[in-house]
Amino acid sequence: MPELPEVETVKRALSKTILGQKILNVKSNFEKIVASPDFKTFQKNINGKKIESLSRRGKFLLFHLSGGRTMISHLRMTGHWLIYPRLKEDKFMHLIFPLSGGQTMVYADIRKFGRVWLIDSKDIGRFESVLKLGPEPLGDDFVFAEFNRKLAKNKSKIKVILLSQRLVAGLGNIYVDEVLHAARVRPQRSAHRLKTAEKKRIFEAIRRIIAKAIKFRGTTVVNFTTPEGKGGDFQKQLKVYGKKGNKCPRCKGEIKRIVLGGRGTHYCPKCQR
Repeated sequence: MPELPEVETVKRALSKTILGQKILNVKSNFEKIVASPDFKTFQKNINGKKIESLSRRGKFLLFHLSGGRTMISHLRMTGHWLIYPRLKEDKFMHLIFPLSGGQTMVYADIRKFGRVWLIDSKDIGRFESVLKLGPEPLGDDFVFAEFNRKLAKNKSKIKVILLSQRLVAGLGNIYVDEVLHAARVRPQRSAHRLKTAEKKRIFEAIRRIIAKAIKFRGTTVVNFTTPEGKGGDFQKQLKVYGKKGNKCPRCKGEIKRIVLGGRGTHYCPKCQR
């Protein structure tokens, strides 16, 4: 699933090519990709709108349009935003937007889990999925004092909490595994039992690993690609995710895989305590 670094990479790539262009039309072969409003209303309200800017909140990509509208996208498991100078359609292209600059912007999704919403820009702060998000991991409001306070009262497992999006936005399975390995903390530890030093290591690892993953344009494990059709490079930096049976690069212990909170979880039992 694309996580914060992948969505940030998509945002930056799209911003180089589509800003200032108008959406001339939109068509779809799977109208349920648009969660709200209904597709005919979506089509009517987006036609002719200029793409003024793009932003990101957690794993959500926001297209800020003229006329006070915002299109919100969540890629879920296999969603992609792609740009084509000349389009050759295929069955996985579920939203096709011809642009005034002659290019075509496409939302493609093999598994059709991703969703798009079109809302009034003034309602972004009330959009339920965005409203519940915690602070951005690289933002000024992500501070250790608050992070420490919230973990101290939470009896859930640390991995489950980090995946929830409420403590900090944008982390998914890949980066949580990598963060906890870097912090030398077992994913099944109860948050309220963590020592302050352990929580500090987790906090610092979140900032460090997310920043590095953005620098490497995200992680391509299965099929993530940028709008130009390129993969990320952070998979070359992974220490534990997807490494079951390999030796831990830190202590040479064997990396294990368990299921935690319904998610495959990779860690080193020898050096993660």
